Amino acid sequence: MNYIKMLLIPFFIVFTLSFLLVGNNIVSAEHDFDETYEHHDDEDGIYEDLGKTIGWGTVITLGASGFLFPIRRSMKWLITNYPKSKKTFISTSKLFGKYHILMGILALALSVIHGITMYISEGELEGDGVIGLIGVILMIVASIFGLILSKHKKGKGLRNTHMGLIAFTLLVVFVHIIL
Repeated sequence: MNYIKMLLIPFFIVFTLSFLLVGNNIVSAEHDFDETYEHHDDEDGIYEDLGKTIGWGTVITLGASGFLFPIRRSMKWLITNYPKSKKTFISTSKLFGKYHILMGILALALSVIHGITMYISEGELEGDGVIGLIGVILMIVASIFGLILSKHKKGKGLRNTHMGLIAFTLLVVFVHIIL
């Protein structure tokens, strides 16, 4: 039961944040500017909206998974400068460390689902889709290194490779979003 809760809570958080950030657009349909709005009821629009929402969910989970890096890098400085908050910083680091792998897996799964729904919506793989596919491939390779790293925690070279691939993935994802 705890395992199911552990899987469902991140899904709930991701989709709630996605809905709040993307799905709750306020639109005013006043006719002050004599603009006409067309109503399209095609299914491609549904897949495109779903794909975009899942894409933002991917960004959120990728960010949540990657938030462990700055927390751990700044831990020594934070504890030195704010010794009264040592327990808070350590518990925050442990919390993000506990869910790091789960959020990474969720980010990878959401990115694949995002790619599939956008492909269904577009019907072809265009320039931004190719860039997104490169990002997913980089995430898969980084996940393989992360899986190996989870078995061999002392592998500094593996950790650097994992973080380097994720950093390059973030750059590719940024370009994908901009295009």
